[in-house]
Amino acid sequence: MAWTAKQWTLGATMLLVAGAAGMAACHAHAKGAAPGAAGASLTAEVAPLIGTGKGPGGSINLFPGPAMPFGMVQLSPDTEDHGYGYHDYDPEIHGFSMTHMSGPGCPNEGDVFFTATTGPVRTQVANFASPYSHAQEIAAPGYYAVLLSRWGVHAQLTATDRTGMARFTFPAGKPANVLVPISHTLNHTDAAAVRIAGDREITGSVTDEVFCGAGHPYTVYFAMRFSRPFSSYGVWRGAKGRGRIAANGRSAGQTRHGQWIGAYARWPAARRPRVVTVRVGISYVDPRGAENNLRVESEGKSFAQLRRAANAAWDRALGVIGVSGGTPAERKVFYTALYHSLLMPSIFSDADGRYLGFDGRIHHAAPGHLIYANYSGWDIYRSEMPLLAMIAPRRMADMCQSIVKMIQQGGWIGRWPQINRFTNVMAGSPLSVVMATAWLDGIHGFDMKAAWPGMYQDATVAPPRGRPYQGEQGIRWINRLHYVPNDKVRYGSVSQIQEDAIAYASLYDLARALHLPAAARVLYQRALYYRNVFDPAGHFFRPRDSDGKWTPHFDPSREGHGFIEGSGWHYQWLAPADLAWLIHAVGPARFNRRLEHFFAYKAPVWNGQYYNPYNETDLEAPFEFDFSGRPWRTQAVVRRILRQNYGTTPDGVPGNDDCGEMSSWAVMSMMGMYSVDPASTAYELASPVFRRVVIHLHAPYTGRSFVITAPGASRRNAYIQAVRLNGKTVGQDWLPFAAIRRGGRLRVTLGPKPDRSWAAAPKDAPPSLSTSARPAA
Repeated sequence: MAWTAKQWTLGATMLLVAGAAGMAACHAHAKGAAPGAAGASLTAEVAPLIGTGKGPGGSINLFPGPAMPFGMVQLSPDTEDHGYGYHDYDPEIHGFSMTHMSGPGCPNEGDVFFTATTGPVRTQVANFASPYSHAQEIAAPGYYAVLLSRWGVHAQLTATDRTGMARFTFPAGKPANVLVPISHTLNHTDAAAVRIAGDREITGSVTDEVFCGAGHPYTVYFAMRFSRPFSSYGVWRGAKGRGRIAANGRSAGQTRHGQWIGAYARWPAARRPRVVTVRVGISYVDPRGAENNLRVESEGKSFAQLRRAANAAWDRALGVIGVSGGTPAERKVFYTALYHSLLMPSIFSDADGRYLGFDGRIHHAAPGHLIYANYSGWDIYRSEMPLLAMIAPRRMADMCQSIVKMIQQGGWIGRWPQINRFTNVMAGSPLSVVMATAWLDGIHGFDMKAAWPGMYQDATVAPPRGRPYQGEQGIRWINRLHYVPNDKVRYGSVSQIQEDAIAYASLYDLARALHLPAAARVLYQRALYYRNVFDPAGHFFRPRDSDGKWTPHFDPSREGHGFIEGSGWHYQWLAPADLAWLIHAVGPARFNRRLEHFFAYKAPVWNGQYYNPYNETDLEAPFEFDFSGRPWRTQAVVRRILRQNYGTTPDGVPGNDDCGEMSSWAVMSMMGMYSVDPASTAYELASPVFRRVVIHLHAPYTGRSFVITAPGASRRNAYIQAVRLNGKTVGQDWLPFAAIRRGGRLRVTLGPKPDRSWAAAPKDAPPSLSTSARPAA
């Protein structure tokens, strides 16, 4: 029989791990205890279903299923056959798969797919997909549960770094099936293989392609072990839409796209509900890696033990920042955003240290270290990687060393590498910015001697033709004209040079720190190339052709006209390393009028002339009032964006989360600081949402904690009246990262009305490349 709502509630209560207080889905809007309260778990503040809906920018594409912090495995339900995985608004769950990316913008992964049914074995999605209800769904860090109502099967999921576990409770009186439709992925399945490897194990592999049409294949190997011996089993072969079952068959293979294979295990009807537990290990190296990951991380451990371990891991990860004050909803938004910021990049090395390099060969991670993959570079250099540098410096060092390995093995530094393949998505040299930021922040646990030549190479020369990597688009034209001509590079010519200039400025700062004066001189000049696409007549950045003339018929509110995923208005502000020059070039009064207009929308909107909270193109803009003499406007605007765009519903993240970027923006902003130019090591100030924030620091930083107190913080008290750092008055609207990493106390006095004199003088503005020295490292 199918579980009733009462049985579901009772069963879920009995099966949840004792003390795991965070099991309510965001649909319930449950009020949680304040972090730090006796017996409270920080996982209680996290609602993974936030961000599974959609907004004006389209679907948000976050997954609700279990994963460990930065885990290789993201075991989650899929509600679609080609796309991103799970959407709150979809009516059916098709099954569960072992790999997902967190909020990407292109269909991807969904590899190693399986599900549970009752009755006859059916091999097509339409015949095994099941309706579900959010009232019978639970999502929490490291745990997911749902009732597959078509079959009356209660599914529970948990995960380790490299393995997942599913616990299926089948209703009494019906035959029980676990299906493995291995050809099912969310992108483009090129090949697959499946084998019944005994009476309790199914093994195999699936070859998918990296996302956004890059077309590069990769293979995931898996080992799947069951808690009960199979009563019967089989495989199927055919094409999608039809498949021929071979009862007692032991293997099936797919050799081209469009074929449809799978395997199944089966048990007869029982008088009482039957529980079948499935452990799944994966590896990108080989079958032995999958088997070993399963043995090391899952063997001999119960579902409850793995669930407790995942909950504890998330409590530790989330506990690096403690907040008090704010409303229950604000705390839930904050810790859910922090949770989403800690999902990617992903562990890529197996438990034995082996990993597949960019050269297609098997390599070994250094003992005690991990290799990471899946860097959404164009997005995450802005706030997610600076956040990780602040709160997880050891992981950040390994992430940077993984980029070094990319350079050494693959021959170049990529922009958006996925599964150790180059995708060439987006623009600029964002991973150079990431490594420069880490080094300048004081993280030196990676090989900068090996990294620097690759970073400098990417910034100055074109890669060889015919390679899988692209380098900076238009680099040959940049070296000749000092900008990217719109008639030669049609994909966001203006955005390209703006993003490149951010990297050049970051590398300039790094070259100075590395005592490389000749390189610093070259990079400083290149960092100013963005000025060559600034029109002094119209005071906008705009596309320019190779003959030096401005591309005609320019409309700054028109999206795509020389800009990537945005308009001239959105990119009006993208000179983060040199905002003092931009403000002077536009004219301070005009700059502030335009910035005020940019935020003068009545409600959040995707519009070519207003701030777009749904994409990364203008994330720095709210903090630019800190540079233009109106820091009180940064304080008001940031609070407004948080209030209007981040909430506790499935639609509570603005746009694709892009692997933690939009979420990390919220984390930083709610703490009351943000780095417009991360490699500058300057953090601009806004008004904290919470009365107290404690950032626990770790080596190599010398401080133990950095504490931000704002005793009057509330929705009404949104304006900074005074700031004191370790008892001393701060008259500027920014802090050097050195002050944070040394530890200390920042006291922010807030009030209900703006103090237009605080930090409003030109000398109080954050540093800019061409007008002032960078903060001391």
